[in-house]
Amino acid sequence: MINRSLLIVSLLIAAMGGCIYRLNGVTIILLVLVIVISCFNLTKWFGMITLILGIPFLLYFVYDAHELRAQSRQLDQEAVQISGVILPDEITIDGDNLITNASLDDNKHVVRLYAKLTSESEKKAWLSEKNIVHFDATGNLSRIKSPTNFNQFDAQKYYETKHITHQVTIKSWQVKSIKSNKFWQKCRYQLHIWHAQGIQNAAKLPQPLSDYAQALILGTTPQSLYGNNPGVQTLGLIHLFSVSGFHVSYVLMLLMAVLRRLYVPQEVSAWLGALVLINYFVFAGEPAVLVRALIAGLIMMTHLAGCRRMPVESVWAVSLLGSLIYEPGILLTLGGQLSFAMTFCLLFTTTLNFWQINLLLSAVSLPLIVGQQYTWHVLQTFVNFAAIPLFSAVIVPAVMIGFIGQTVPFVTYLINSVIELFAHSVDYIATLPGNLIIGKLSWFVAIILFMMALLLFVTEKKVAQLARLLWIMLLGIVLLFMRFPVYGELSIFDIGQGDATLIREPFNRSVTLIDTGGQVTFGSKQKWQEQNFKRTKGETVIVNYLHSQGIGHIDNLVLTHQDYDHIGDAKIILQKIKVNHIIIPAGMLTQKPFAKEIKPYLKKTQVVEVTQGTVVPQMPLDIVHPFQSGQAENEDSIALYGKIGGQNIFTAGDLDQAGESAIAAKYPNMRVDILKLGHHGSKTSSNPMVLKQWQPKVGIVSAGRNNRYHHPHIETLKTIQEQQMALFNTQTHGMIRYNYTKEKGQFEVKVNHELATTTTTN
Repeated sequence: MINRSLLIVSLLIAAMGGCIYRLNGVTIILLVLVIVISCFNLTKWFGMITLILGIPFLLYFVYDAHELRAQSRQLDQEAVQISGVILPDEITIDGDNLITNASLDDNKHVVRLYAKLTSESEKKAWLSEKNIVHFDATGNLSRIKSPTNFNQFDAQKYYETKHITHQVTIKSWQVKSIKSNKFWQKCRYQLHIWHAQGIQNAAKLPQPLSDYAQALILGTTPQSLYGNNPGVQTLGLIHLFSVSGFHVSYVLMLLMAVLRRLYVPQEVSAWLGALVLINYFVFAGEPAVLVRALIAGLIMMTHLAGCRRMPVESVWAVSLLGSLIYEPGILLTLGGQLSFAMTFCLLFTTTLNFWQINLLLSAVSLPLIVGQQYTWHVLQTFVNFAAIPLFSAVIVPAVMIGFIGQTVPFVTYLINSVIELFAHSVDYIATLPGNLIIGKLSWFVAIILFMMALLLFVTEKKVAQLARLLWIMLLGIVLLFMRFPVYGELSIFDIGQGDATLIREPFNRSVTLIDTGGQVTFGSKQKWQEQNFKRTKGETVIVNYLHSQGIGHIDNLVLTHQDYDHIGDAKIILQKIKVNHIIIPAGMLTQKPFAKEIKPYLKKTQVVEVTQGTVVPQMPLDIVHPFQSGQAENEDSIALYGKIGGQNIFTAGDLDQAGESAIAAKYPNMRVDILKLGHHGSKTSSNPMVLKQWQPKVGIVSAGRNNRYHHPHIETLKTIQEQQMALFNTQTHGMIRYNYTKEKGQFEVKVNHELATTTTTN
């Protein structure tokens, strides 16, 4: 009874903390559900445990959340003087960029720190840094940026769970190695130094052994892990590469086996095991997700030392409470959710067989994982069946041998071959059919799927059968509505200084992407300055959004002309999304940018060169420019015109004023309601006389913040004002989305997580 009460109280405290740190529909519903469950378990033990634990946790959460919000309200400052400490195992270097977490001296807050390395020798010095570093610097302090596109990864909320709210961009600094005279801090620093040395040694190993060693032994996720091993994420094997209970149990079992062979008394083994656990936690970088495994391991050691065995329910509850003390926002992260959800399910699987357990874990994890990456591979469950025992029996031991024996080339080569075979097998399976693009689940649907999954294998057969039926039906309904949405959309992505626009017709009649963006680099970089692991906006913004909307294919990819800021990320789109047709202006097929950026990635995609009047199947807009074949320059841009949502839409890439005038002369009766201004709002486009003829109501500018061209130009803004147009600008509004039915629509813009709406009707 006490154990059951402790379990429910821990859930109540966790739900209460969720509401305090992030009040929304999900946290409120979960708190209500736990309260309802508590009402059926009202006993004296439940009341006592609630008072003893609930009140202190409530006060702790309220105080900590207040401090976090006060910290987040700190104003941005330029050229601020700061000083702090950097741990060597938290430093990440890619090209000439250095990124790390730093603990500030003045208030002990942790910030994200960004610095540009000025020379190759400086980069080598940082790459070999093994000591604790103190710095004095001048830099710009700013709030970690919130997402500016719908369904984009929210770095601001993610780092808030780690109590990091601000970032510092270094202008100049001085650094020096330091040591501590305090015993415990000296021990902690030394473990981090050894951790940094281990990371540096692992980085020298061949791939994929290097990635595996860093993830499985050292508890750090290298930037190259998912890039080099795409199947890991696709097949949901991420949990195997996060240092957690799986790895801690393995280390403990190995240690206990060795001590047993040495005839070490069980009580002594328990103390040694506890000491190793604590040191390994610090050595692995003190990750919050490891706290659960640490506490569970320490409780196991107390049993070996002769203490009474604690029931698994109480172990789980104590682990949860300990994790909430260490990091109150741990359940607001995917890692924390998966860790505790999976282990919670395992508390009640004593009567289930191996297949039932894995099906249960897959069903429970689906709404959590899909909520982050929007996709789910049907082979995921089966791959996990094989991967989990294979990991424990082969992969982890092999990685340990490869890491320890890296001074012996033959051992390294042999082990790397084994790891390479496994990695290639995973990547191959991930390419097989079955990767479902589900889309973003509403919070209500996610909760229902999660709750139904928990009931899939309960002992009451009728309840289990009903839960299975509802789970399958709800997932099917979600897939149906995501595939055939009632509303269409015209969405202009915020991708910096570039262009990318999505048009999706109601019921998915057609999906058209106009341009893809692409970051233009100015000036040449030396080899040491080049980044190896940079993800493009094409992947993190466009592909991510398409998946969140349940879009797995594009009917027509329109590339208006050959400028890199319009076609640079087309290769990413072609690699990640099935594309039926690429539409390009006549003459572009023979140009060098097409041969370099597009042709190598075409596969089965059909290329269609167009001029004015060319009819393309499943195109929601008409092609009104170019009039003849050209060189795919600005003046040759494809211009599109047509009616969606009761509004006349016009968009034309970087077309100049002469081209706009030619279109106006060709189509004297053309009227425009929503105008996407040409060339990012440059004065070379948006002819005042043409706009006066077209009489647009709404103007949209796609331009980067603080861009070197100063787009949109003052002349264009003056023209917009004279025409009394409503203006949307990605610089200030973020992503701009026009949701529409056949006759009407509504604008939404992404600004600081809020929606600003303006209705436009016919």
